[in-house]
Amino acid sequence: MSEEVKKVESAATGGVETQHMVPPCPNGFLYTVQSGDTMYFIAQRFGVSLEALIAANPQVADPNLIYPGQVLCIPAKPSPASCPNGFIYIVQPGDTLNGIASMFGTTVEQILAANPQITNPNLIYPGQRICIPIMPPMHHRRHCFMMHPTHHCPGAMGMGMIDIEKRELLVVARDLPDPRHFGMDHIALMVRYHEMEKFKVVEMMPMAHGMMMCHHMMDGAMGGDPVFLIGAARRFPFFFGPLFLGVVFPIII
Repeated sequence: MSEEVKKVESAATGGVETQHMVPPCPNGFLYTVQSGDTMYFIAQRFGVSLEALIAANPQVADPNLIYPGQVLCIPAKPSPASCPNGFIYIVQPGDTLNGIASMFGTTVEQILAANPQITNPNLIYPGQRICIPIMPPMHHRRHCFMMHPTHHCPGAMGMGMIDIEKRELLVVARDLPDPRHFGMDHIALMVRYHEMEKFKVVEMMPMAHGMMMCHHMMDGAMGGDPVFLIGAARRFPFFFGPLFLGVVFPIII
């Protein structure tokens, strides 16, 4: 056999051996080529670019020629650069997103929202870095506010609280003028939760020591800062006269 033929056979044998090499894959995972696979379809399946897949497998001399049983490195997709509202978790063998979500008290949807690089929630691999969002504890949301007097009642005072979760409103006021001074017969609270809606009118009930109170259950969701006014009213139907108290912006606690 001539030296030229030996060199050609040696080169061909070396190419086949190179194709059979198991490539290093420090930041990804190994995949065994199945019948009908192409580099393009494998890249699509695992959500990586074709260029990144080819670059991670330099042992593949011709990207258009792969065969069943060949081992390829699937490179890791970009990990989150930061996780300001949580922490980075490194996926362990056997992990699933459901299991990780249960482990850390969050949901798969929250994890996916924090990790846009995960395109297939059923496909995560050991060594992958994912951001675990920390779910803030749920606190009751309450708005407290102070009501200020108008020139109709310079000595009056008022305050109130809204419990968002219970949809409950409580308002207390003191030193309000007698409604009969204004030709009315009741004191009422005007409530508006949305900018364009009409005011709801709720009667204030007398308490001891010149105080009046209104307890009201909200029948709709709040929109922005609500508006509260207290004034003299005539019943059936309610008709408002001069307003006694205005309102300042609520303070969330």
